Amino acid sequence: MIDSESHPIIVLGVERSGTSVVAEMLHKWGAYAGPSEKLHKADAHAPRGYWEFLPLWDLLAELGDFDAGSTWWDSDFQRRMKEKAADPVYRKKATELMAEMHKGGPWFWKDPALSHFLPFWNQVWGNAIYIITVRNPLDTAVSWQKFIMPSNVKGTISFVAMNLLRWQHMMTLILQHTEDAQHRIFLSYEDIIRNPRVQAEKLADFLNAKFGNQVSPIQAMVDVVESQLWRNDCGVPFEQAAEATTQQKALYAFARRKIDNPFEPFDAAKYPLPPGYLEFLNVQEALLKAYRELKELTNA
Repeated sequence: MIDSESHPIIVLGVERSGTSVVAEMLHKWGAYAGPSEKLHKADAHAPRGYWEFLPLWDLLAELGDFDAGSTWWDSDFQRRMKEKAADPVYRKKATELMAEMHKGGPWFWKDPALSHFLPFWNQVWGNAIYIITVRNPLDTAVSWQKFIMPSNVKGTISFVAMNLLRWQHMMTLILQHTEDAQHRIFLSYEDIIRNPRVQAEKLADFLNAKFGNQVSPIQAMVDVVESQLWRNDCGVPFEQAAEATTQQKALYAFARRKIDNPFEPFDAAKYPLPPGYLEFLNVQEALLKAYRELKELTNA
């Protein structure tokens, strides 16, 4: 049995890829997510809740220098996160936040943004247990477009191809920075929706083997899954997606293989991102930020 204090459970995945449903399954299994008043509240996009620890986001925003105008699409962002892990001030804040989570049993953090900050956290949280979600990237891209798209331009502007760049970047980071992890499992979003009991048992068996649990509330984990929340099924296999590049299709095929073989070696050079892609993602971020600020001024 491993020590829950030095082995946090970290749920990773691109936005809209099933991280919230996996997080709630973890909660039902018995892992601590934090006090309810400090968790991101449910809304129309996540009616069962996000299971995101708000103080964690506050620290991520501070690490990212977002108030100063930086974004995680900056070309030097990964380098800066690695360097900040050596800063005693940030390390102290991170370890204190982790101590708040440790209540004598397993605990977890879930936030898709964590994928951008792994060069920092991998040096702080020790030998983490990773649960990584995999979903058809086209469905993810369409769902994320609905999540971020201003209402007055829906149907006239598409960010799907750009969102696929976002998916490729984030999935690459996740695979790169969990490559040496001893404890990892990959779960298919589609399999969770279609066969929740099988996936709940798979997740419970994985966790029980780590923490020495003997009994798991499988039915409670199954009850988390509501098939009607699968609201973005494009019905298009990703290998047939017109918006996707050859590299993105190959990366998704690799991620799918990780579901059955989580220790298959990853080589990022086989799935290159196009030159200048971070510039495009930064432009998207700036456009959305400008729209939100204009909307606030208009409604003021």
